[in-house]
Amino acid sequence: MNESRQPSVFSHQSIHILLFTVYCSLFTVLGCGGAQIPTLSAVNLKAIEYNQNAAKAFENGNYEKALAYYMEALKINRSIENTEGIAVNLINIAVIYQKKGNFLNAHEFVDIAFSMPDISNEIRSEAAYEKARLLLREKDTAKAKEWVNRSLSLNKGLCEGSRWNLMGRIAFAEGKHDEAAAMANTALKLNRENKQKTEEANSLRLIAEINTQKGLYSEAKELYLKSLEIDKEIGDSKKIAMTFRGIGMLSLKQGHFEDAVMFYMRAYDVSSNAGDMDGTSEALDFMSDAYRKSGDEKKAVEMLEKKADMEKEKKK
Repeated sequence: MNESRQPSVFSHQSIHILLFTVYCSLFTVLGCGGAQIPTLSAVNLKAIEYNQNAAKAFENGNYEKALAYYMEALKINRSIENTEGIAVNLINIAVIYQKKGNFLNAHEFVDIAFSMPDISNEIRSEAAYEKARLLLREKDTAKAKEWVNRSLSLNKGLCEGSRWNLMGRIAFAEGKHDEAAAMANTALKLNRENKQKTEEANSLRLIAEINTQKGLYSEAKELYLKSLEIDKEIGDSKKIAMTFRGIGMLSLKQGHFEDAVMFYMRAYDVSSNAGDMDGTSEALDFMSDAYRKSGDEKKAVEMLEKKADMEKEKKK
């Protein structure tokens, strides 16, 4: 691992799949709003059950199982021609494929969702947003910007701050730190106005990362701690672990190796107890990096061996 190692571009981004609540396979209103729940048929309830199971599997890092459940929900929605439910399932499946590293399939499913007739602008906006995230993952920042702007043009509402967060991420990936900070601050203002606590924490983390890169370490630490307060208030284990990893990286950049290890250990503890295999694995990677930079090669290797054992266990 080299000196410039940083979290992946989405490690401080909300897990997009959680925007789609279990009811979103049936209703038009997605994660940044509310939904009026009508009387449900047995078929619709079965689709909800598959979506619930998929969400649980996703949270545990079992993407194969999550994919299978979402495919079953998709079949049910297609059997009753629930157009918007179909579109949402397609987007969720695209998210799973992205997590699995299968970008070709991810593009295919999200493109189908975006091009479907008779879906609300809100769902089409979500498809465009996911397309932008996927393109950023592929480092195609020019196209990513096009798609996040398309998402904004289709629908803003309570989700507008999340779009500005992504715009900030894109600018950050391009090394445009001042531009990224301006966008993240716009997102922060919108998220506070719209009472979107999860996205507010995402904005704070992004600004903290930008400040870390600019060498504004005390400002970055303060923002990370504000984000952590929100993460704990919400009870979001993934975000708590992300914030600890961010503070660990901040400590590492300052040469505070013991502090870095401590924060990575806290991230590991949160992720492992939450059953978040991805977060646990990432924390072990960062701990190994911190130990290596501190000169403790034995501990560095030990962390990587622990990660390898965990990966083997996961495949059983």
